[in-house]
Amino acid sequence: MNLKTATEQIKGAVRAYLAKDDQGLYLIPSQMQRPLILMGPPGIGKTAIVSQVAQELHINYVSYSMTHHTRQSALGLPYITEATYGGSTYKISRYTMSEIIASTYDAIKASGIQEGIIFLDEVNCVSETLAPSLLQFLQYKTFGQHKLPTGWVIITAGNPPEYNSAAREFDAAMLDRMKVIDIEPDLDVWMDYAHAHGVHPAIITYLTNKPQNFYHVQAQVDSTSIVTARGWEDLSRMIQAYQKLGLKIDLDLIGQYLQDPEIAEDFSLYLELFEKYQDDYQVNMILAGSASNDLVTRAKQAPFDERVALINLLIDVLLRDAHKIAYRKQALLEVRSVLKDLKGAENGAAILKVIQQAESLINSELKRLKTEGGATVRRQEVLSRESRTLAQLRQDVSRAITQGCGELSGEEGYDIVKGIFNGLVGDLSASSKSLKHSIDAAIDFVGAAFGDSQEMLILTTHLAVDHDFTHFVAENGSKKFVDHAQGLMFHDRSAQLLEQAQKLGGLS
Repeated sequence: MNLKTATEQIKGAVRAYLAKDDQGLYLIPSQMQRPLILMGPPGIGKTAIVSQVAQELHINYVSYSMTHHTRQSALGLPYITEATYGGSTYKISRYTMSEIIASTYDAIKASGIQEGIIFLDEVNCVSETLAPSLLQFLQYKTFGQHKLPTGWVIITAGNPPEYNSAAREFDAAMLDRMKVIDIEPDLDVWMDYAHAHGVHPAIITYLTNKPQNFYHVQAQVDSTSIVTARGWEDLSRMIQAYQKLGLKIDLDLIGQYLQDPEIAEDFSLYLELFEKYQDDYQVNMILAGSASNDLVTRAKQAPFDERVALINLLIDVLLRDAHKIAYRKQALLEVRSVLKDLKGAENGAAILKVIQQAESLINSELKRLKTEGGATVRRQEVLSRESRTLAQLRQDVSRAITQGCGELSGEEGYDIVKGIFNGLVGDLSASSKSLKHSIDAAIDFVGAAFGDSQEMLILTTHLAVDHDFTHFVAENGSKKFVDHAQGLMFHDRSAQLLEQAQKLGGLS
């Protein structure tokens, strides 16, 4: 199955394992919750989707690569203690708590959430000495004498032996105790992910034109060729960083991520061509609705690969803006939930205290996520914006208290908070109007240059599969986009999103 289907399978299994009856007991007893094993070639995103599921379900996530562990670090270290049996005292061996088990308790303590996922990567590549202990853990959820906390789901991953010479097959008895999910690379699914996560448009366009170069892993005696989805995404981030810093991107850099000389050289040449397209087509002018007739004519006469490059440049900007608006809106919704109870506060000091407490909690959560390194860009962006908004409110209320020599009524303090918050809502509304105009301008330009052609289909398809974009259109409308996306059943999706949409209003 592809990564998208696998994600739904994982999410469904975790939800089922954590579901409880009316008495609070798990519907599927812990001992009957089969560990999941994701089997597939390297670099296709197995680790990423497990982390994504944990964040979507708001549970803990702890990850380990088992090839980095010895029997001692996984099982714990032995020590000598005494115990009495049948009236006699004996010296016996015990084990300290496994590092892996201990990390789950650390996660519970840090988050306050009791349930979670423990993800063990490369489980079929462990050493001979560790293998028996690992099999015991997968079967009984214990390392040595220490048991995994109740409410924790075991998910593992491994590479088939043809991709990793150190990999071994599990026997039939072991596989019969596991839930096996086989995953294969799928370019179409990855393309949806790439658009939604801001993968560089040059990579998206290149793989549209040359899908055969998306995934290539071949290990030989004299050479190894490795090009994976992970390699493309990591290269994208490096290209974006280099471009921001004004550094030169050369074949040597590309070859560090695309470890196949022919593919690396081919993409290097294409990147130079794409950068020329970027300079020639004034995307900001197109999205402002002020593209010249000459630009429309050039696009109309361009070869197909150049047309696809232009479409992906437009998609990249539109989705980036839609994501930013989604982050801003979510942050304001979370701030609003803090502020809505401030009306009627006793005085300005009481309002300031609530804001300070909320800001402290947000900053602690943000620090924890950054330290763990597993948070999505979305969550970090939302928390950062929420923190900045609360800081602005705190500073302005504190300034007003100081200027009033410590005297600030609750009504006056609330008016300050309301003014700032409603101003931010107004700024968001203005940005939304600007994006709506950009969407219409993009549709107009593509329609003028290509009509209802394959180029228009590419544009509407990749915009319509992005949740933030469709949510935006459902709330703000774009008749031109919806008219062109009718064939994609966008109306049904839009209606569903509109019913679920939370309207962000100002404080009253």
